[in-house]
Amino acid sequence: MLGSLAGFAGRLRAATNEPARASFDASRTVAARWLDQQQGRVSARDFELLRRAQDVFYQNILTAGDEGKPLPWAPLRGICPAPVKYRGVWDWDGSFHALAISRWDGELAREQLRIILDRQQPSGLLINNIRANGLIRTRYGGPPITPWALARIQERAPDDAFLKRAYPQYVRYEQHLWRNRGGQADGLFHYDTELTHNAKEDRQAIRFESGWDNSVRWDDSVDLWTVDMNGFMVLVYRGMERMARRLSLPADAARWHARGEALAAQIRERLFDAKTGAYLDRRRDTGRFSDVLTAASFQPLFAGVADAAQAGAMAKLAADPGKLFPAMPTLAYDDPRYLSGGYWRGPAWPETTYFAVKGLKSCGYAKTAEAIRQNFLGWCANNPEALYEYYDSRSGKGLGEIQYAGTAAFIIELILGWNEPDIPTGPQGGETRRG
Repeated sequence: MLGSLAGFAGRLRAATNEPARASFDASRTVAARWLDQQQGRVSARDFELLRRAQDVFYQNILTAGDEGKPLPWAPLRGICPAPVKYRGVWDWDGSFHALAISRWDGELAREQLRIILDRQQPSGLLINNIRANGLIRTRYGGPPITPWALARIQERAPDDAFLKRAYPQYVRYEQHLWRNRGGQADGLFHYDTELTHNAKEDRQAIRFESGWDNSVRWDDSVDLWTVDMNGFMVLVYRGMERMARRLSLPADAARWHARGEALAAQIRERLFDAKTGAYLDRRRDTGRFSDVLTAASFQPLFAGVADAAQAGAMAKLAADPGKLFPAMPTLAYDDPRYLSGGYWRGPAWPETTYFAVKGLKSCGYAKTAEAIRQNFLGWCANNPEALYEYYDSRSGKGLGEIQYAGTAAFIIELILGWNEPDIPTGPQGGETRRG
């Protein structure tokens, strides 16, 4: 890893004021106590992975902006995805940083969400990111996951005052998505951006909102109803329903429940290609299914949307060495465009692996899910010098940025959250039912 935690703590003390130093030290003390409690509960390999993951979080707390200037979100403690290339706080990454950290420090977790919520746009859009130099990315957002993340965080580290403050902002966020990302007009959602007169830049911005920047999914068109975004929107509605019930808003809860169920039905009926036996993106202009099979196709399983037959068809693809086994790559092995180390055109990423294997497990395909999970954790362990942004889906070699906090988050969740339910759990059956 890059430097010792003690060395980092020294740099933080030199660069911040007394309240910030005190909050860091207090959080680190709680974190160390929590980590000690995991001794004996997990294997030696997994304990070492937990230790490395926790260290990355604290090493990635930025202490100063560019040229030593104050950070734009001070005094909040923002965790950057990676300390060189990604010096800032991202909506997508920050949601998962928060989810993992909520296991020992709810306040530090909520600060990651606050940094983004404090910069919500008048349209309701949640910004994609804010950089340490103050630059804010407002043309597009990110995959919609934060309301679900807060609902999970609220279960682990409740804070009703924060929930009461955040809930109206997430209502505005959903209204933005409903109006501007297809829900109201189409019944399904799509990634989009604030359009300019530059078509090339617009297409790039849409890809960036998805997070799948250079994926083969976009080679023919960016005008797609995407499997993953619609699965995420089901999670948004499940999270909003949970928050509304906690705040004693039964009418709101009923509305979110109805929207979630309606969207789930649309996903089952319109995004599953019976000919291929897979959930696939679909062009909005022609209705034609994409021919690109990726880890994103498993998002309906995680969201509890897939029926038993659809889940079974997806599980066959997940277990097929010619398609997606054992790495759950971001493009099927047999696709002629597959590149094992090609960023979003073939490597294994922690977030897509997480959603796919948890979805498979919740639908009853625990054997396949466990094999893929162990493969990914083994790759993380076998690259002891750093936690990488993504991994070559053939060799397991770490690639991209190092000291990557997103990977830290999903290591923690893949180890400790493996037997925890998500919102919601999927249908039962599959391998566990067949015995």
